[in-house]
Amino acid sequence: MSSSDILSNLERFAGQSVLVTGASGFIGLRLVLLLLAHRAQVTFLQRRAEPTALSRDILLADLAEPDFEARIARVWGERRFDTVFNLAAYGVMRSRDSSFEGRRRQRLLAQRVNVDAALALFRHAQKTGSNSFVQAGTCFEYAPLTGEAPRIETDPLDRRDNLDSVIYGVSKARTTEALLRSAPSGTLSLVVARIFNVYGPGEKAERLLPSLVQNLSHCRRVPLSVGLHIKDYLHVDDVVEGLCVLALTTRDRKFQGVLNLSSGLPVSVAQFSRAVAHTIGDCEHLLSFGERPVHPDEVPVLIGSTAARDIFTEWRPRRPLYVGLPSVVRHMMAKG
Repeated sequence: MSSSDILSNLERFAGQSVLVTGASGFIGLRLVLLLLAHRAQVTFLQRRAEPTALSRDILLADLAEPDFEARIARVWGERRFDTVFNLAAYGVMRSRDSSFEGRRRQRLLAQRVNVDAALALFRHAQKTGSNSFVQAGTCFEYAPLTGEAPRIETDPLDRRDNLDSVIYGVSKARTTEALLRSAPSGTLSLVVARIFNVYGPGEKAERLLPSLVQNLSHCRRVPLSVGLHIKDYLHVDDVVEGLCVLALTTRDRKFQGVLNLSSGLPVSVAQFSRAVAHTIGDCEHLLSFGERPVHPDEVPVLIGSTAARDIFTEWRPRRPLYVGLPSVVRHMMAKG
């Protein structure tokens, strides 16, 4: 699908009613901007009344509260949205609270926000006649496997309940299973988009790319692991375009399943870091590989197969790493 074809396809959102949860997040904000650029009527569902210039149509429901389902029903009511994007999530960044009470709270909120609230949103979308429901999944749903083969959507999911470091991925895997069990009971199309490693403008400062840019651009040494882990990187604007195309495609034909949102291309953390240093210039010597320990629960190779998605849609990512990464690095440097 060419750039002009993608833009023409996205014009179909003009005048359509769209509900977005997680709209203030890294991916959610870029998604909202893209939808508004194509004249969609966007409504936010968020937990607090934060001022925003993007939309005055805001539904308030805190998905972390015990009565989240009643709150959803009360603010949503009988309104019908053509498409629902659920990007709300808990635990994307690992918590620093390792106390017993902290870990208990993390598990409770991961179950409530990631699993139970997603299911409540889906049921309400079914009840009110939405056409498509797009659930933001994650590559961390996959169970660790040996070998370097790209993950396919039917690979085993992570069920390691005894590890605090994988609460997010395990809870999102449960979400996928719960949604797929509920989907056959109605006509609402469902696509769980398993998103791989996203980079781009708006990342939190503690993530790898902003940390590299902030330190290298000020000639500061960056302690890193050995950098041998293989990941699958995708520009955030490719991610949001992909989410929108999947929403439109599932609207055209009934679909209830999972698709990887990935590049399918293996890139090591060391390669990624050196590419950042090369863009900034004359600072690769500041990359201190091997100075930080490798996290014991990190999967050595995590790449997403694109085969199923390529059959489902003609859309392909438009920003390969050698184009997207330098542009993001320069953007971050310009913003200081």
